[in-house]
Amino acid sequence: MNVFISSVVRNFEHYRAAAKKAVSLLGHTPVMCEDFGARPYSSEVACMTEVDQADVVVLILGADFGFKTNTGESVTQQEFHRAKAANKPILAFLEEIPVEDDQKRFHWEVSDYVDGLFRSTFTGDRDLSDKIIQGLSQLAASRSAISEQEFVQHLQNRSNSRNWNSRPREDRLELVFLPQPILSGTLRSMHTQHDEFFLKLSQAGLVSIKGGYKSFNEGDITGLDAEEASWRHHDNGMSWLSIPLAAPGKGGEYFASYYISPSRLKRFAEEAFSLISRGKGGWFQLGIYGISHQVYAEPPSTPASSMSMPHRSEKNIEERKLLIPASQGVFNQWLEDALFRVGRKLS
Repeated sequence: MNVFISSVVRNFEHYRAAAKKAVSLLGHTPVMCEDFGARPYSSEVACMTEVDQADVVVLILGADFGFKTNTGESVTQQEFHRAKAANKPILAFLEEIPVEDDQKRFHWEVSDYVDGLFRSTFTGDRDLSDKIIQGLSQLAASRSAISEQEFVQHLQNRSNSRNWNSRPREDRLELVFLPQPILSGTLRSMHTQHDEFFLKLSQAGLVSIKGGYKSFNEGDITGLDAEEASWRHHDNGMSWLSIPLAAPGKGGEYFASYYISPSRLKRFAEEAFSLISRGKGGWFQLGIYGISHQVYAEPPSTPASSMSMPHRSEKNIEERKLLIPASQGVFNQWLEDALFRVGRKLS
């Protein structure tokens, strides 16, 4: 890959050298303004041309805003905007140092930009080099990941298997995770961890310890079934966790079971993410099944004597996303967007 390194030059030579070394170590080609040589047009045009031709842009920001052009932007800022407009992958590295005025606003702009951006902070040459290697490696992993269509095929193969579930539920909330790259040989270690996983489910508030669980071991799938949740793990690393669609009504709260609680769905997805992804990146699917007559709202705080139930032709909703890296923050950001779309579909 051609990697364009964007930053101020003055007093940043050591950081640019560290970036160049990191890019070269991974076998990529660093593209830097210092190496442009004589060209029949301005250095500004040369920089924009190289940004256009680059496969990825490494953006390094410190305290210095740099030369301000006649548009009021710095050259580095122009390069960022050019890469952003072209939907280039941008790896942004912000030095942990006080910044003011124009540069502070630029830091905010970069921090607010989500699409196509890997963002991290650094404190020195070595730290910057390590972070660049990490970012480029994650980008390579993302590009080598299977397509969404291939992920869907894995999901269909799972559903077609007789071994994937001993008590399938049509009405459920479910989170599925398939690591990228796909693993192999994970069954041996996971089938011995039922007690540990059940304890984690209990600590997350998804099951009751008193209710216990039954182990599931069929073919190349292991897992467990509790009254409130089911977990499965495939030998290729695919893992999924499901709970009933609606919380059961208590006492006179008969209609509570007809509500899909947005807060319950969000909490389940957040807890399930940490339980089944284990810090790895990959494909995620959030599924909501059996929604024909459900109301997407919090159950009433007091028992109701009647309610109006919708009649939908659509029975299921699925949201999928490739997340590399897959930190809790990155997942939560996608989850917010996914739940917004779910709410619109069910409103």
